[in-house]
Parts: sequence; C-alpha cells; structure tokens
Amino acid sequence: MKTRIWMLLALLVGLLPASALAHPGHGETDAGSWRHYLTEPQHVLSLAGAIAVLAVAWFAYRRVRDARSSRRPRAPD
Repeated sequence: MKTRIWMLLALLVGLLPASALAHPGHGETDAGSWRHYLTEPQHVLSLAGAIAVLAVAWFAYRRVRDARSSRRPRAPD
C-alpha cells in the first residue's frame, strides 16, 4: 500500500511542471538564458522551495538514522 501512495505522489509531482509552462513575454530576460532562471522570481522561488524540501528531508533522515543507531545495543568489549 505504501508503494502505491509513493508512486501516486511521484506521478503528481512529476506533472506539476506541466501546469507552469512558459508563455510569450514570460519574464524580463531571454527565456533561454541561464540569467533568466537565476533572476526571475518564479524560478528563484521554485529553486528555493526545492532546496528547502531537500533540506527538511535530509534532516529528517539524519534524525531517524541517529534515533535508530542509539537504540541498537552496543557490542560487548
């Protein structure tokens, strides 16, 4: 059951960019340049959001990993 939920979530996340397709007049800079992706608020906020999600996931992973390692009994010396 968990696998189905994760697959559905991955599918929905994969479809999100389809709703944000650019249109003529999108932004102030050339839409094909790297400067466009680093200066336009739509792209900067998306990048910041992705970095925030990755950071939260990383810290959650570390917390779970540390909790699991502290529960393991130590080997006798």
